[in-house]
Amino acid sequence: MTSREQAHFNLRASSYETEIGQDYPQALKWSLIEKYSRLGNTVVDVGGANGRHAVDLAQLGCDVTCVDLSPSMLLQMCQREEFLAIPETKRPRPVVSKAQQLPIQSNSVDMSYCFATLLLMPDQEKAISELVRIVKPGGYIILDIARPWNLGWIYWRRYYKKLGFSGIFPLSFQRTNTLFKNMKCHLVEKVATGFLSQLLFLPLIESRTKLRGVIHAARQSPDLDGRITSKIPLLANREYIVLRKDSRL
Repeated sequence: MTSREQAHFNLRASSYETEIGQDYPQALKWSLIEKYSRLGNTVVDVGGANGRHAVDLAQLGCDVTCVDLSPSMLLQMCQREEFLAIPETKRPRPVVSKAQQLPIQSNSVDMSYCFATLLLMPDQEKAISELVRIVKPGGYIILDIARPWNLGWIYWRRYYKKLGFSGIFPLSFQRTNTLFKNMKCHLVEKVATGFLSQLLFLPLIESRTKLRGVIHAARQSPDLDGRITSKIPLLANREYIVLRKDSRL
């Protein structure tokens, strides 16, 4: 990310959401983190912002490092009541860094994860390689990948370009499958979402209808969007992917 993009997140830091959320995509992220982490694990949250997941994970007894490009986001994390309530030696460690060059030793952590960050990077494959590099053989990597065959990206590409970002960078199934194989990782789990969500970007649909509430009903896991997208993952907006690093390295 550029300094302009960093400035954008610095400005957003004071109002950035801290709750994990109950809608399906947000709940899915947390459920994957919980599923593949264990008490005492060392975990790196890349693009962790104000510690939305990192603080909760530290409360569960993991040793967490929260990496973000925005110093203001990390400062917000360190000022949160939930953060300060954790014993000092157990709090998430804030680290200002680019995802493409993590200041963390190779093969040193049990799990790394990154959400809603990679899609903003033209060179996200380098960031994914860093997420893999720092994890021990046998450890887990959780990430979300934007997929190209979804009309929602027309809206989001325009949105982020107006903010000064380079755009949105979806990756194809073939490209990521080759990437994961070359990195000696195997797929453990994947969940596709967002096929129905693209309908919300059609003119007047969200403002004049109740479609959002139908496809993203609260406390449904998966919601209607998730159930439909699972049947046609090629047209997903995003896939949430769990990899395991080959233990025979």
